[in-house]
Formats: sequence, C-alpha cells, structure tokens
Amino acid sequence: MIKSLIRSLKLSWQRSNEPDGISFLRQLGEMSALVFCSRLGPGNYHKYRLWQKEIPWSEKRGYWHDQKYYEFLNRVNPYSYRIMARNKVLAKSLLRFYSIPDAEYVAYLSSHGGVAGDGRDIARLGGLEALLMQKTELTRLCFKPVEGSGGDGFCAAEIRRESGLQLSNIPDGECFSVSGYIEKFLNGCATSDYIVEAYLDQHPALAIFNPSSLNTLRVWVGRSLSGRVEIVGMYLRVGKAGSLVDNLFAGGYGLKVDFDTFKTQWALPYDSGGQPFQAHPDSGVDMSDCQLPFRQEVIDLSKRVLEILPSTQFVGLDIAFTPDHPVVIEFNLAPMASGARVLGSSHAALLGWIEASD
Repeated sequence: MIKSLIRSLKLSWQRSNEPDGISFLRQLGEMSALVFCSRLGPGNYHKYRLWQKEIPWSEKRGYWHDQKYYEFLNRVNPYSYRIMARNKVLAKSLLRFYSIPDAEYVAYLSSHGGVAGDGRDIARLGGLEALLMQKTELTRLCFKPVEGSGGDGFCAAEIRRESGLQLSNIPDGECFSVSGYIEKFLNGCATSDYIVEAYLDQHPALAIFNPSSLNTLRVWVGRSLSGRVEIVGMYLRVGKAGSLVDNLFAGGYGLKVDFDTFKTQWALPYDSGGQPFQAHPDSGVDMSDCQLPFRQEVIDLSKRVLEILPSTQFVGLDIAFTPDHPVVIEFNLAPMASGARVLGSSHAALLGWIEASD
C-alpha cells in the first residue's frame, strides 16, 4: 500500500512536467477527491492517465475501480454463464454451432488420449501423429489450454514432413517428435487438456505491426435492456518482437483504433505510467495511421457473436484477420477493466448505457 502510494506520487511529479500534464498539487487534489467520491485509488488515477489537462473532471469521475467494474459485470453477465467463455471447448462449440468463423479445429488432447475434430478417437487413429499424417494440408498448429487466459500455456509449431513427421517449435525452430513435443511443451497434458487448432495466417496489414504474434482486434460490444446491440469500442493488440501472443500482460501494446476510419492512432504499453507512442519499440515500425481491413465485416461479426450468447449484455472479442476475412479467436465475458485506458474514455461513458432505459 505504502509502496503503491509512493510510486503514484513519483508518477504525479513526473507527469506534472509533461506538456499535457496538470500541476502536481492539482493531481494530489484530484486523487484525494476521487478516492472520496468514487473510491478510485491513486494507482488507477495513473493507469487511466487522468493527469491529462484535456480530460474534464466530469469524465474523470466516470472511471470505475475494479470492484465496481466487476459488480457491473455480475449484473449484466450472470456468473453462471461465464463458463462458456472460460472453457475453450464450450466456446468453440457455440461458435461452430452458429457458423461463426473461427480457427480450424484439429483435435482435443488429454492425458487419456483425445478426440479428432471430426469426432474420431485419436488413440484408435494411432495418436495425434497419425492424424496429422492424414491432414496433409496443415502446415502449422497451435496448442491452447482448455481453460486459461492471457495467452498462458499457448504454444505453436510448424509441421515438418521431410523425414517422417516432426514438430518444429515456433519461434526457436527446435524439432521434436509429436510425442516429444507434447511432453516438453504440454507437460504430457498432465496438468491441462488442450485444444489443437490450425495456426492462422494473418493479413499482411496486421503482420506488419509484429510478424511473430497473431495481432488481434479487441472489440467491446454491449446490449441494452431493450436489446439494442452496439460496438462500445475497439483497439488493436500487438505483441512484442519474438512473442507468439499479443496479450498486454505478456508485454504487448494496445493501439487505439478510430471507429469511423478504422485506422490506428497511437499505442500504449502495458505499463500504466507509459506515454503514447507511434513506433513499435522493438522494430521501429510506425504503427500509426494504418488502415485496417474488413471494417463492416468486423462490426457485423461482433454484433452477431453477442446476439448468440445467452443472458449476456457485454462481451470482449478477440478478432484476428486472415487474408480473406475476420475470425473470432475467443470471446471474454469479463474483459479487463483496463481496456478503457486504450479506448480513451471512462467506464461510465462506455458502459453506462447498457443498464440504462432506452
């Protein structure tokens, strides 16, 4: 608690010297007032970059602390339904039932064997290696723990067929037999079951930001009490160099996307004290003012997903872009509250209408 407060005071002093920052004393006054009137602590004050001159006080009061945000989630998304999003098998089944485009499903793996995407018992087929021998069109795979978030446990491999079938780990290129790969990177499925999917080839417009990660668009979608479905906001998630995932907790970056033009604007690091930037910190590639494809398709797809989810008023979607169309990677019924930081608006402004009478 004391360390967090000291860090916030140091950040306030630093930000008071920024051209767009308010004075140190005013920041102290605002932080104190927000703690009193909305229970928003100094850490959140900096996480949401509320030290900026351009943000009016009425807007600052609209930001929610985590407990208030999760109380909102409990009202609009009953907890009993959230298993749909946390379990990737259930989520994938629901998407496929409604013909929502997603990554090709190859297999389900467990310590007891598994099931191929077409329902056949993998053990009877001779294992995952035998299945892959049949699916000659596959070139790369990704493995995801059935339950988990934030990219934890995600791994990917290229299929090598030159001298027997081997899996080459991405990104280091080390080769293993299929069973050896499962033992090393999946711990033999001893601690988690996995789903196996075809690794998506992403659209060049997104690969340019960082080619090693599948860079996805995070879309917040809401549904009002009357049933009106609207896009709340969206931002692009970009991974750091060499990373397979774009998650902000893994060191990735969030790029604000203009809803009308569908162009990227500026990026923010996961570090709450960071300033906006335009060039990728690792490659130097300018990530601003880049036109993203499939705007209307993304809007239609995002609204469609929320419409098929029972007893759900708010969802966060991760959407990848293949060269041909957008694809749903996963949906989240409890997206992180910090997404509002990249969206650049308060929780009340972004989400308040969901519970209001139209």
